[in-house]
Amino acid sequence: MNIVMKTSNHVLPDRFTWLRTDVGHDLYVDDTLIAEIRPVNAGLMLRVCVDMGDIAPFEMAVRCEERAIGWATQWARQRAGLLCRYADRQRPAQVNAELALAS
Repeated sequence: MNIVMKTSNHVLPDRFTWLRTDVGHDLYVDDTLIAEIRPVNAGLMLRVCVDMGDIAPFEMAVRCEERAIGWATQWARQRAGLLCRYADRQRPAQVNAELALAS
């Protein structure tokens, strides 16, 4: 039996970036964290960190990094406009926090 794996397209719109960290992978829109992949026990956990309108934070177990990145990339591409608006709304809060720390 031949199994054909569908290739995953990890191309994201502008403003979206995957960063590899010491503890996993993080998906950002500009400087706003959208999702993260972290090791948990013998597997991985994908966490979506967005809390806006129809999108609530959630977690799901995943088998491997590539599948997690592929799933989250597709999810983010389908919601790119909404996620960019979310990041734009988070920016004033981030600037105010940085100004408070600088004072």
